[in-house]
Order: sequence, then C-alpha cells, then structure tokens
Amino acid sequence: MDINVVRLPGSGRSPRLGPRGGSDAEDPRDSVQADIERRFREMPSDATRNMVKNGEAHYPEEDEALLSDEIAQVIEVIDLTVLDHASTARAPRKPREKPAKRNQSIDPCHRLDSYDYEYQTLKPGGLVEMEAVAELRQASFLLVQSITNTTNGVILRGLPFTRTRNLRGQLLRIRNELVLMLEIDQDDHRSDEKQAAIEIPVAKVKRTRNFLITNKNFPEHRFPHEIYKDTQEIEEKGVLVCRWKCRSVWSDAMKRCNGKPPIEFEISRITPEKVLKERYRTPSSYLMNAWRGGKIRGGSFIPGQPNDLRTMVVAVEGLEDQDDKLHDEWIPRKPGQQYAFGDMFCGAGGASCGARASGFRITVSCDNAVGACNTYREEFREADLHEQDMYDFIMSRRTSTEHVDVLHISPPCQYWSPAHTTPGAGDEANIAILFACHELVKALRPRVFTVEQTYGILHPRFEYYFNGLIHGFTRYGYSVRWRVANLLQWGAASQRQRLIIFGSCPGEELPPFPPATHSKDPNPDLGTRPYKTVRQILRKIPRDAPLYDPLHNPRNLKELVGKLPWDPDVPLSRTITCGGGVGNYHYSGKRAFTLREYALLQGFPLNYNFQRPKQMRQIGNAFPPLVVQTLYKHLRRWLEQQDRVYADGELSDSESDNDNDDDIRDQVEESADDSEVEYLGKLVTNRNDSVQYLGGRYLQQQGSEPLTISDSDSEGDSMDVDAVREDAHSPDVCIDAVQAVGNDPFHPIRID
Repeated sequence: MDINVVRLPGSGRSPRLGPRGGSDAEDPRDSVQADIERRFREMPSDATRNMVKNGEAHYPEEDEALLSDEIAQVIEVIDLTVLDHASTARAPRKPREKPAKRNQSIDPCHRLDSYDYEYQTLKPGGLVEMEAVAELRQASFLLVQSITNTTNGVILRGLPFTRTRNLRGQLLRIRNELVLMLEIDQDDHRSDEKQAAIEIPVAKVKRTRNFLITNKNFPEHRFPHEIYKDTQEIEEKGVLVCRWKCRSVWSDAMKRCNGKPPIEFEISRITPEKVLKERYRTPSSYLMNAWRGGKIRGGSFIPGQPNDLRTMVVAVEGLEDQDDKLHDEWIPRKPGQQYAFGDMFCGAGGASCGARASGFRITVSCDNAVGACNTYREEFREADLHEQDMYDFIMSRRTSTEHVDVLHISPPCQYWSPAHTTPGAGDEANIAILFACHELVKALRPRVFTVEQTYGILHPRFEYYFNGLIHGFTRYGYSVRWRVANLLQWGAASQRQRLIIFGSCPGEELPPFPPATHSKDPNPDLGTRPYKTVRQILRKIPRDAPLYDPLHNPRNLKELVGKLPWDPDVPLSRTITCGGGVGNYHYSGKRAFTLREYALLQGFPLNYNFQRPKQMRQIGNAFPPLVVQTLYKHLRRWLEQQDRVYADGELSDSESDNDNDDDIRDQVEESADDSEVEYLGKLVTNRNDSVQYLGGRYLQQQGSEPLTISDSDSEGDSMDVDAVREDAHSPDVCIDAVQAVGNDPFHPIRID
C-alpha cells in the first residue's frame, strides 16, 4: 500500500518515509486536507454502515476496493498532533459506554416454576415456538431456561434455535432439523448458555413443541412414534431434532452491540457429553469408525508399517464405550511415529514446508503446475506427489482406504480475489475446482483439515459459492470454523489477509485457532513478540550469496528511477503476489527485490530450491511456511492432547519441539539474539487432565450448565453445550500508522 505521511507544522516530529516517501512541507490547510475533510463529511454514519443483519455485513459496492489485500492504494495519513484554534473549541468526543452485561442473574423471588399461557403450560427445559427473530437467522424456537414475572409482564429467557434451512445452504435443508444459535463475546467469561440466551415476552409464544438433542447421524430419531398426513403437519407438530450449533464470536460486547461483524464463525456438531440422555447419545469413536475406520493414536505414520486403516474398522455401536475409556489413559508415542499430512493444490510446497517443520509426515500431495511440481519433488522426496489434474486424482482415490490424519487444501483463488476485476480464461475452471474440496475430504477422510483461501470469497456476490463450500464439508458431518486473519499475527513478514478454515471429522473435536504469536504491541506475558520486519528477514542472506545463489543477484536487476527509500524496520505493507506485488521494491529505493528476498519475505527457508519455470509465481502463490508452522504446531499438540500420547519416557513436548520445529526457524530467525528466537510456548499437560495452555496462552476451561429439555416422551433431557471456549484469539487488525490500511479487515465481510 502506498502511504504518504503528512505532518503538521509544529508537531515536533520528523516525517517517517513509506515506500513512496513523504514530506512535511505541505500545509495542513491545502487542497489535500480539504478533500479528506470533505470525504469524512460525506461518509455514512456508523449506525448504517457495516451493520450485521441476519448474519450479513452490508456495505456499499464502491467499498469493494477497500477489501483488497492485493491492490495497492494511496492513502494519505494526517497527523493531528497539533490542532488549530477552531478545532480545540469543539466539544470532546463522548467515549462509548461499555454495554451492560447480558442476562444478569434473576432474583429467585421473581422466578416461576411454570406458567399457564393459552391452554399450555410453559416450563423451564421445554421448547416453545415463537415469533421469528430476524437477527438470529430467523430463529423461531426457544429452549426455556427461566420464566420471570416482571413489572412488564412474564418474560422467558432461553437459547434460540433456527431451522437448518435458514443457514442459506451451509447445512443440509432438512425438515424439522434445528441448529442452536450462539452469539459469543470473548470478553465475557461466562458459559455460552448464559451469555447467548435471549429474552422474549410471553406474548410472542405460539405453541410448545416436542424436542430432542442428539449427536447421532441423520436420520436417527427423526419423527419418532408418529405418522403425519402431510408436510404442514410435520412442520407444526412433528418432533424437532438438534444435531448442530452455530457460534458467532466477537472480540468484545461493544463491537457486537455496535453492529460490527463477528471475527469468527463456527458450525459444529453437538458433542456426546452434551447429550445427557443415553438413548440419544453415541460415542465419538463410533462416529469416527463409521466415517474413516477409526484412528491411530499419535499418528498413522509409523516407520515400517503401511498407512492403511482397514484393520481398524469397528462400526458396531455399543463396542466403543470401553475404547473411549481406554483413550483417557496416556500412552507413549512409538519411535518415529508422526501424523500423516496431505497437501492438495500443493504448489511449490509452502504448506508442506511449514507442516514438516511442525512434526508432520508428508505422505501425499497433488498439483498440476509443472514448475511448482519440479520444486516440490526436489524438496519433498518422501511425499507421494501426483502431478495431475485434481479431478483425476480424486477419481484415482475412489477405492483407496489410505487416509491422512490432517489435510490441507489451497484451491485456486484468482476468481474470488478482490483484485480479479475482469473475466479470465480460467474462471470457470476455478469455480468448478472449488467444489472438489469436499470430494478431497471424502477421498482422504482426514481427522482434521485446513483450508486457505482469499477472503474475497466472502463478498456478498460470492455468497452461494462460499456457503456451498461449507455445505460440502458439513454434508459429511464435518464441523468447521473460519475467520479472516492477518497473517502477521502468526509469523508472516508481509501483510496478508487470508480466510482460514479449520474442520474436524465426525467424532473429532473441533480445534480452536491458535493465539497470536506476534503483535503490534508485543507482550511477553501473553506470548506475543513484535511483528517480523523486512530488515530482520533480509539480513539472513549472506553477503556472498550472489556467488552461489541464482535467485539472489541484485546487480543484475535494473536500477529503479524515482523511488524513495523507506524504513525496513516494519513488516512489508503490501502482499506478495505472483508478479511480486504492486509497489513492492527494495527499501533502498534503487532496485526491486530479488527472488530470494521475495521467498524469504514469504516465509520460505533460505536454501529452498525453487525450480524453473515460473519461480516468482510459485513464491507468490504459496501459503507462508512460517504461518503454517504456527498453525500446525498448534494442531499437532491438539491432536496429541486428544489422543493422550506423549514422547516415550517423559510427558512433555520438549522432545517433539526439537524434532523438526527448528528447520525453518534456524534459517529465518536470528539465532544470535535471544529476543529474536521464535516464541513457541509449551504444552503443559497432566496424564489425568486436559490441556492447560497451547502456544503459551492459557485456554480457559468453562463449565456449562446442564439444560433440561423435554422430548417427545415428555421426559427430562439435558444438554451441556460448548464447555470449552477459545478465549482471546482475536487477530491484530493492522501493523502501524505508517502502513495501516485504515479499515478493520473484518468490517466489510458478509457471511451468511
């Protein structure tokens, strides 16, 4: 992004030069400032801009350019350190008040055990049909938690549910299937059930309904005991079933109340421990066995043994209870055992590079770009690389029972990118290949998968494509969560906003996103370090590199004319693209970056051996390996915790951290300076307890209160939804004032 910094006279500050430089000789009252002030006056108010309605963030079409992390823009930043006399006369802006805490405790003397309303008896634990709440995806059902007699009448408090068809295709549209709607604030440390409850007056109640919650696969427990004459009667009288929950997460209550879009979304299956009535519950191991033939604790790659899960199939319900109990005991990891990793649309191997450095075994990969496959084959000789069209690869796996533990998918993103403004020859192919993602999940059946994609796919005009992508995963029972992240927070050296999706198969818990490892305002107590800077990364190149590195020969580059030097002690403000990135050049102002410099800034090791042809395209297309290393170290520890495995001889992660985690770090981080050693954190575990913290951040364990639910047999049922929250995982929005975009990257996002 091109940035000119204008300083007002008398500010006492020297100008900071961005890539295009700047000057303090400009008068603050000139036409530039007048134009900026005019634009501010013409901007719509916050009350109508970026409002979330029905899960959608609305914004004008002309703001689309502000979404782009790949189009350079000129932004003029005015330092108002010194105000003129007229400005000082204005009244100070009133600070926003923190919203009142939702769902305060109720005085017991006002609670009602039951309430008779229109020939129906309402009780806590029962489900009522109500008038639809548009802001909660047309939620029209309420699981009553409490009934209160107030001066304004009788009030019902409870959890909202909506029909799956109201998620606009993200879940299968099945009659009488419901999804629990939860709106969560990360600064509210109460359980989901307490903070996400809503209140309605009793007058909004239409009727009571029979209802049950189960973690069993559809269509079990659908329409029990009854035969209905038509679909309308099913809608009005049939038993309602909930198997899913939908969580929208805000960093704090103020942003939610002010209509800001959530920073994270989740659509996940109800887990068995939340289903307290035994006949509606099935063990997680049964679900996993039925889907992928079970799992090998500690990873399916064991030296000398085939990666074949056919011998593990146990698909008889009722035999898994004992197996689940055995999984509570910690076991040692076998020598050389690793989690098997698959990399689809692998390119030159950015994801594989980071995954291998995190302790994964690369077993299978696929791409059809000649240059990228040449590089990948050179760097990952242990992997089974398929240089072929993705559809051919999928067809070849139809009869295979060889699965992976973790799968990464980076489908082509050109069509969805905000930089894509004109139709291209490959648009139809890129649209079609997006829907190969769920076929890859079906073919390789991973326990956990990750997807990296441009956040442009979240634009309203691509709504059906994105919802179709999520639908492709949930149709097979996978739970998913997604967020738009600034990759600077996870170790990237250049600004890059990407959509990141985590998914987990039936029977596998959905892992949280890792906390930030880097921040604009670093805090060692929170495990965050300063953002990586251009100077910090590029000084890893030896002075004699031009003698032996064909990718680094600055003297062969054409000298640039009219470019000003800029401060390299900040992250690269522009995204690295297949062409290098508009406006990217060396901080000296004299030349462009070399290919080796681009590769280092993208997060590759110093000695990564890029092969011809199209080396720059390979670098620009890559998922930054340093970011992958952060994500996959977190996922590896998560899987180890779920499997209850540890290094033989000692229950710690010190051995695993020393296995492969330094492969990238030794070549990109400054080993001579302790302050520049990559922060990794420790996984503190106990053989009888759960994870205490991941990546140096404590994971707050939150208990949830059981909720009594009346089912079709009028018996009490209970659900304890979402006992563990992932707190304080909000990404940093931007870098600093010199290179800030000036827009919250999460504001103009519409997700439905």
